[in-house]
Amino acid sequence: MKSFVLVYFFASLATIMLSGFSTAMAKEQVYIGILAFRPVAEVKQRWQPLVDYLNHKLPSYHFDSKILSYKKLDQAISNREVDFVLTNPAHYIQMSFLNGLSSPVATLIPENYGKALAQFGGVVVVKSERIDIRSLENLRNHSIAVVTKGSLGGYQAQAMELHDLGIQISDDINLIETGMPHDLVVKSVIEGEVDAGFVRTGVIEAMLQEGKIEPNQLKVISNTVKKDYPLMRSTRLYPEWPFSAMLDVDEDLARQVTAVLLSIPHGGEIAKKMAIHGFTIPADYEVVRDTLEALRLPPFDNAPVFTFEDIWNRYRWWISSGLLLIAIIILLTIWLFFLNQRLREGRQHIQHSAQKWRSLLTALGEGVYGIDAKGNCTFINPAAMAMLGYRLDELLGRDLHSLFHHRHENGDDYPITKCPIFLTLKDGKTRNRKEWFWRKDGSGFPVELTTASLGESGFDIGTVVVFRNISQQQRIEKQLIKEATTDPLTRIANRRFFLKQLKMEFDRFKRFNEATSLMMVDIDHFKKINDTYGHATGDEVLKHFADLSQEYLRSADLFGRLGGEEFGIMLHVANIEQGLFVKSVFYTRNDFL
Repeated sequence: MKSFVLVYFFASLATIMLSGFSTAMAKEQVYIGILAFRPVAEVKQRWQPLVDYLNHKLPSYHFDSKILSYKKLDQAISNREVDFVLTNPAHYIQMSFLNGLSSPVATLIPENYGKALAQFGGVVVVKSERIDIRSLENLRNHSIAVVTKGSLGGYQAQAMELHDLGIQISDDINLIETGMPHDLVVKSVIEGEVDAGFVRTGVIEAMLQEGKIEPNQLKVISNTVKKDYPLMRSTRLYPEWPFSAMLDVDEDLARQVTAVLLSIPHGGEIAKKMAIHGFTIPADYEVVRDTLEALRLPPFDNAPVFTFEDIWNRYRWWISSGLLLIAIIILLTIWLFFLNQRLREGRQHIQHSAQKWRSLLTALGEGVYGIDAKGNCTFINPAAMAMLGYRLDELLGRDLHSLFHHRHENGDDYPITKCPIFLTLKDGKTRNRKEWFWRKDGSGFPVELTTASLGESGFDIGTVVVFRNISQQQRIEKQLIKEATTDPLTRIANRRFFLKQLKMEFDRFKRFNEATSLMMVDIDHFKKINDTYGHATGDEVLKHFADLSQEYLRSADLFGRLGGEEFGIMLHVANIEQGLFVKSVFYTRNDFL
């Protein structure tokens, strides 16, 4: 017998494990490749809430992250080992050329010192006692540590500033690559291995907060701190990290992931767990492309240098004053050709990104529209136009509040200063409300809307509004309330609702000393009716009795069925004293037959 029990136990356990394994195998595995610009464990812990959030919102898939260095992330993208990529803008530009990444589906908005920062830059640090290095110009002929030349915030942003000053890094600076994370660059500077170091904005503040460095150990060259950007920086600002998909990723999956990213409440609990403000619509990364081209960095490192000086040095013994004019014309023609080609590529890139964005908005079942800082419509999706009954040309550039949000459900005016969309435009806070919209034909419908700020300052850029029609939801709620408070046979108040109202009247009497009359009524010999004519006839008698009684009751009185043939009537005595009364009703046997 014991053997049989053990066999049964292990068989059941195996069945359960196989069932769980089958369920897990049914989910499609999706990997997100993330660049590790800080220690891997730290980056893994930071982005785990995003992985958990995607698994919760898209249960048909199983998401996981791969925290990788530049080299390993390059290999993973090349070998198609990841489906989505979150990396710095320069690395994204390079990978999109070499391995095929889609246009960004969203742009990261980090949060530092309580501010949403959709941009970042580079920082140049030296030891505090270095009085010989006071500006970027003083870096000439010194050694500098960087994580890698592929880092926008850790090398390329600073190199661009030096390039504008006429400093060529390949000729004037001894460059030393430490590899990731940025902490290694700071360590090299502090230990005196190099004269200066390039790191991304926010790294110094993070290491100070973590106690890895002391406040007086380092100083920042050309430090710029402004009210709208509280971090120390030495360079211009660039758009934050893009979240992009591999070109072979299923379009429906990419669309779902995009919708989940954009739906993360800005500054909400999930965003705080990741130490970010949220995600927003893709930024313009042309400035990053321009920087890479100016520095001749991958993927633009093989571009030919074609200048008048080269021609003159090569053909100076043969060029005459007449041929010089021809050479200038040829150079101008070539320059215009490449400029036009670049403009065509830029237009194609913009059109491709716009098409991706339009496809996403078109696929969403909920209404989505955006307004600028003046409250005028900048975009709106087909679902919103279908619900409102307007055409696109009737909405773009118009004040949408005055079109379909200007009155409450009861017809009262709705001041724009109290509108949640206007309030979000002013303070940048995310709001979720139940409101009332009016269609073009004059009919109205209830909506649940969410407003969120676009960009880092809200009122400077605009607001996006997501709404859905909740008419059916409210009808179902009203029906459920009616069914919960009404007797299904007589369609009058049921016992629970009647007793609840009676308690409320009793509490009101104790507070205001206003009496209420209570009548308990039943039907004599009702059992005989059931026994003689059947229960169906008895039910008809109960319904008939309820209908007759309601004819003589006022709307303020409450009539309820307490059970069987027992009824209760609650009368407001205050109304009776004002001359109102209940007409006595006498019923005969024929009234019910």
